[in-house]
Amino acid sequence: MRWTKLVALSAAGVTAVSLAACSSGGPSGSGGSGSGSGSNNNSAAAQQTDAAQAVTNPNLKGPAPAVAGAKKGGTLYIDDSSNPPTMDPAGIYYVDSNAFATQYMYRTLTQYQIVKGKPVLVPDLAENVGVPSADGLTWKFKIKPGLKYSDGSPVKIEDFVYGMERSFAKESVALNGTDYQRQYLVDGKTYLGPYKQPNANFKGVTTEGGDTLVFHLVTKVPSFNYFASFPEFTPVPKAKDTKGDYQKHPLTTGPYKVDSYNIGSKLLLSRNANWDASSDPVRHAYPDKIQINLAITDLASQQRVLANSGAGANTVNIGAIDASLASKVTGAQKNQFAIGPSSCEYYVNMNVNKIPLNIRKAIGYAYPWDQIRKASGLSTLNYQPATTYAAPSLQGYKKYPALPYATGQGTGDPAKAKAILQAANKLGFELSYYYTGDNPQSVAANTARKAGLVAAGFKVKDIPIPKAERTKKIADPKAPVNMLQGTPGWCYDWPTGDSVYPVLFSGEGIPDGTTVGQFKNAAVNAEMDKIGKMDPTKAAPEWAKLDQEIMTKYVPGLPDNYSMNTATFGKNVKNVGLNPIISMPSLSQLWVSN
Repeated sequence: MRWTKLVALSAAGVTAVSLAACSSGGPSGSGGSGSGSGSNNNSAAAQQTDAAQAVTNPNLKGPAPAVAGAKKGGTLYIDDSSNPPTMDPAGIYYVDSNAFATQYMYRTLTQYQIVKGKPVLVPDLAENVGVPSADGLTWKFKIKPGLKYSDGSPVKIEDFVYGMERSFAKESVALNGTDYQRQYLVDGKTYLGPYKQPNANFKGVTTEGGDTLVFHLVTKVPSFNYFASFPEFTPVPKAKDTKGDYQKHPLTTGPYKVDSYNIGSKLLLSRNANWDASSDPVRHAYPDKIQINLAITDLASQQRVLANSGAGANTVNIGAIDASLASKVTGAQKNQFAIGPSSCEYYVNMNVNKIPLNIRKAIGYAYPWDQIRKASGLSTLNYQPATTYAAPSLQGYKKYPALPYATGQGTGDPAKAKAILQAANKLGFELSYYYTGDNPQSVAANTARKAGLVAAGFKVKDIPIPKAERTKKIADPKAPVNMLQGTPGWCYDWPTGDSVYPVLFSGEGIPDGTTVGQFKNAAVNAEMDKIGKMDPTKAAPEWAKLDQEIMTKYVPGLPDNYSMNTATFGKNVKNVGLNPIISMPSLSQLWVSN
């Protein structure tokens, strides 16, 4: 899933303002349990190894069990240093906007309940979690009766079809959205959406009777019902579609409606009187109002929150904790901080078409991880060194012995790297990359990185660019660089491997920068196609084997770090349980004490 929420520095010295996962890119659930899932574990040694299981509860009914001690009322403030490009359900594919949307605004066909820190797929607007055909090429979802929009009008079956059709309008409302529907659905490769093709007979989704959606797939996708938790599966009435302006005044089906949305600044929500809590098995609507502040500065916000100053007492900051505050949140104010596993990870990309395999390994030996992190001021609360391509919370994750050129930590071995270059007659091999020249932390990190690579015998061409141009520059596959290009990180879209490996390594994402190392290999693609058709439980260990194979044989990127899921919150914010799917608290479970 595309990654706008997390802003910790990676060891690549990159400020993660919009990673194309989840990049994705993204991971992406809705709802949490009412049991304070993901306790406020503020230990710096919080484990990142609790892998998800392929668990569903298709019979879970609403309403969600009450949170012990919770009271209705007050205003909850959420501070987000990022600025998601859209809140239109057709184009939402970023960690933060996905969480705000699916926790508060848009109900989808399925959603997640967090049970003991792990996601369980449960029904949402559908009566169950979907029923696949024997050949796996169709999925049916029966819709719950009596559903209403925030304006009181009834939800109709054709609204689901239209909502999905809008997600193909890549020229407008779906510009930043997911591409899974294009890959999975019949006509997905050619359909251009309802604005460009208003009279097209899109065959990817049809209806059966007055209450059942039928999705027609071009290939078997056993995890399709996980994808059905995305905002693209929320209904949108055609008569109320205002295209680019829809995000400002959308019709919502969740516990909150939109009062106002100042794009890039503030989203104000209030309780939706037409939300039927009895049909929703996970969400709550405790605060009277939700105010989401966008593009804020994390340090100032976190200082205000920890001081419980004014609205700070009712605020949760969802950014990575500033290193200067680490001693506070692990000491006297540890009860205002939560830390746990996330769905997200950073990488150091190396272009496989421009850098030979042995040289990529030499870079891994040379990489000065510790020096970069120290120079950038990255707090150890925000990461754990990575040695795999998948986050440990992914279903089937298996840690294998770290390869000596992919440790994700340490000061580097310049002598070993230089020996490889000399043996290959490549001493002085030029490494070129962009770095953010107007960010002091990025500049400091780059100084440390460059020193380590030069000491190993590389020539370094480091190109400073403004922060505002970074996303576009690194996504350009024709950029005149050979490192740190493509997605610097990924948050899985759902907790199975088919939302990680095909996205990052199939090569389909090369044109838009959603790939690692511009890697594409026919044998690996064939293996991913085979694994992707397996039942998720059987596929899980096969994805783990593929992870190790890519790391051992190809090395398109070096795993940098597993990002930690953290939240800093005021004294009045209650029931802060961390949700590994959305990499932030289970927002619909929060309440404020005044």
